[in-house]
Amino acid sequence: FAIPIAILILSIILEKYLRCPLSVTGIFFSILLVAVFYLGITAELIVALIIYTLIAFLSAVIYRYYKSRLESACYTADQAYISSGCTQCCRYR
Repeated sequence: FAIPIAILILSIILEKYLRCPLSVTGIFFSILLVAVFYLGITAELIVALIIYTLIAFLSAVIYRYYKSRLESACYTADQAYISSGCTQCCRYR
């Protein structure tokens, strides 16, 4: 149970800095592939590798989607505040 949660959190952190879900997925796939070879290649470990890689990819994509939606909402709100004469920006609230 701890491994999927750790992968979820770490993939969001990596997505924040790398800004590329495929890079995040590639990093997790390569690390997990090394672990699979170290532990011995079995069908269960290969399935776990695929599932954990999908978790990393989906969490990175979902984070990127919500971040872009938030930035779009802030941009729209900032434009409304600027046109109304308000000087505060959405990003600093």
